[in-house]
Order: sequence, then structure tokens, then C-alpha cells
Amino acid sequence: LEGWRVGVLAAAVRDELEAEGRFARCFDACVDDGAADEEGSALRYAARLFEREIDEDLQPALSTFVTIEAHALEAIRALSPLAAAFRSVCGEPALPQLQQLCANLSAGWCTQLEALLAESIGRAVELESWEPISGGRPAVLRSSSVVDLFTQLDQLCDVFISFASLQPLQPADLRAFTDVVERKVGSYVRIVAEGCVPLPASALEGDARRAASAVASDEAPATSAGRSRSSRAKGAAAGPPANKAALEAQPLEQLCLRLNNCAWAREQLGKLASKLVASLPDLTALARTRVGGGGVDTLMAGGASQCDAACDAIAKYVARKVVYYELGSAFLTQLYLPSPLDPASRLAPLLTRLNPTLAAIVRGVALAAWSKQALLAVLGTFSLALTAVLEAPNRRYAPAHRTVLLQDVQRLADFFMDGGLLDEQVVAGSVSPLRALVEASCAA
Repeated sequence: LEGWRVGVLAAAVRDELEAEGRFARCFDACVDDGAADEEGSALRYAARLFEREIDEDLQPALSTFVTIEAHALEAIRALSPLAAAFRSVCGEPALPQLQQLCANLSAGWCTQLEALLAESIGRAVELESWEPISGGRPAVLRSSSVVDLFTQLDQLCDVFISFASLQPLQPADLRAFTDVVERKVGSYVRIVAEGCVPLPASALEGDARRAASAVASDEAPATSAGRSRSSRAKGAAAGPPANKAALEAQPLEQLCLRLNNCAWAREQLGKLASKLVASLPDLTALARTRVGGGGVDTLMAGGASQCDAACDAIAKYVARKVVYYELGSAFLTQLYLPSPLDPASRLAPLLTRLNPTLAAIVRGVALAAWSKQALLAVLGTFSLALTAVLEAPNRRYAPAHRTVLLQDVQRLADFFMDGGLLDEQVVAGSVSPLRALVEASCAA
């Protein structure tokens, strides 16, 4: 009803203004507003009177609109031509009620979106099966929650574009909507990254020397080394009972999907930014103002950074889980025990166990850039674990061990370069400290 009333009022005033324009110039000399005898002064005077008089009728009607909805849009469509007519007569911004209405609608809608999207994201993640979308062949390497989120965001962008196209919005109103989109995408990727099951503490992390000393304190004589290693490995593999089932219920394939969802969110956020700027050119200037750059890529750059941070966190989590949780027991109780000269205690068995994991990362991570980043994280974490073993107080190294240890370091480098997994220069930089450590550990 209020939308209809505003439409009727606006149409009546516009008709009256047009009628005034046909004869008002005859009264230009009668207007005492500092512009007497100036052509059009009477019509401008009449237009300003109309503006003041309709305010009393407009305010009650417009106050009923609190968000973007059909009747509010109807009111904007009715008032926009009237505002244009006032501007053509007065040559200055006119009908401030219209601009205030748009600002109120934008603010109210953005407030609603905060709650709506928070609920939608929570529900989508709660119902997430963490299975690849299987609509195509091969299956798409992302899951349903991120698709649901960006389907909804795309529809909301369409609504906002339609709304903002009716009447130019102030920069603050444009910013309010893009901020909501950024925050909610950031919220989603944080939830996805933080959904990785917490890992138990590893003796290979942090103060590795003191942790390794605890292992050394219960080390059995060499004559029963095999039996001792077996019993200690069994205990280490068990880990905290509260976490074991959850960790095993979150396989590497799911972790890769989590990473893919965050990477795809970044890509889709860029597409939404391009769509908004193409439809609302004022956003281009806003992007440059906020970020100091130029072009579409700078719009919602903060959200893109949050997506990158989530991808990086998941890649590092994968590396820690693979090395510290899955291989940690072998590092602590088998590697170079009882002696580096024992073939069974060398690095090769660990690399054999690691091989399927690297293949799964290459296969499961959709973007090559993030696949390489995850592999690099595994290499870096593996090198840190090997460093902890080389520095452990329960290991004794001698000049006679130097050759086999350097061979193991080279084997590690070759393993990560095989098939072009990682660039030679990158791998060399990661293993270089290990070579220096071997030299120092095996010194007489």
C-alpha cells in the first residue's frame, strides 16, 4: 500500500511540475529570491516549494521500508523520475528523501544478510558430506557447501545490482554490501580450515631435543632392539584416544577437498567482484580507494587474502598430519636405530610409506599451485622431523655414518624431484641445512 501511495504522489507531483513548466516563466519577474528576472526562476521556486510540501507526505510512507523488497523497489522506481525532474529544473541535488531511502534499504538489507548468510553457512557445513561433486565425469574436486554458498552469493549480487541500478548509491552503501560478502566468505573458509581435527602434540615438534630424550630414557639394549622398537611404535601410534577416531575419520581426500573449497572460494570471489564492477562502475573507484591498486582484482582483496590464508593453513596441516602423526613413531623409534648402518633403519622405508600420500595430494588438489605448495609443506616438515632425529640426544653419529646419511639426504631430494613434483632449486634449498647438519653430527 505504501509503495502504491508513493507512486501516486510522485506521479501527481511530476505532472504538476510539467504543467508549471508551461507557464511559470511568465512569473519570473515576480520571484523575490535573489534571482529576479532570471529565466526559470519562478519554476525553480515552485519546484523547491513542491519538494518541501511533499516531505510531510513522503516521510511516513518511506519510513515503513526497512530492507530491499518489492514494494520498496516500487517506491524507488516512482521517485527516481521525480528526482530527475527536480534536478533538471533546480540544477542541484534534489529529493534527499530518495537518497536516504536507498541508504536505509541498503543498511537494513546488509544487516539481514549477516544473519541469513551466517545461518546458511552453518547449515551447509553441518550437512557437508565431504564428497566430491559427482555431477560430471570426472568428479569435480570440490564439495557441496562452497557451491551452495556461492550460488546464494551470486543471486544476492543480482539483487543488489538491480537495486543499485535504480538510483546511484553512496560509496558507503556500496562498501557495506561488498564488506558483507567479504566477511562471510572469510567466515566460511575459516570454518573449513578450523574444521581439521586437532593433532596431538608430537615429540618431533617444538623442543625436539627434550622430547627425544624421553624416548632415549626407556631405550632397551641393542640385543632386544627389534622387540623394543615394536612395543614403543605401538604405543606411539595409539596417540590420544580422544583424537584417534576423529583423525582416522578425516582422510587425506577430505583434507584436499577442504583446500580445494577454499581455493575455489577465492576464484569465485574474484568473479563476483568482476560482475559487480561491470554492472556498477562506481565500485572501480571504490576498489582503488580502499586498496590503493587499480582494477577489479583489488575489490574484496581482503576476502581473497583470507582464502589464501585458509589454503595455506590446510596445506601445512596436511604436512604435519602426514609427517608427525602418521610417520612420527617411525621417526622416533626406528630411524637410525640401533645404527645408521643398519639398512632397515635408513630413510628408504619412510619414503616408501610417504609415496602414496604424495600421489594422493597430486591427484586430490585441484590447482597445481596449491598442490605444489602442499608438497613443499610436506618436504619442509619432513626435513624438520629429520633434523630433530639428527639432533636427538639418543642418537650417536660417527664419521663412519657420514656417507650413508648424506646418501639419505640425497635420496630425500631425489624423491621430491622425481617426476617433476618440485623444482630442483626449491628442493635443494630445503635439504641444504640437512647436509650441513650431517657434516656437523658426523664430525670426529
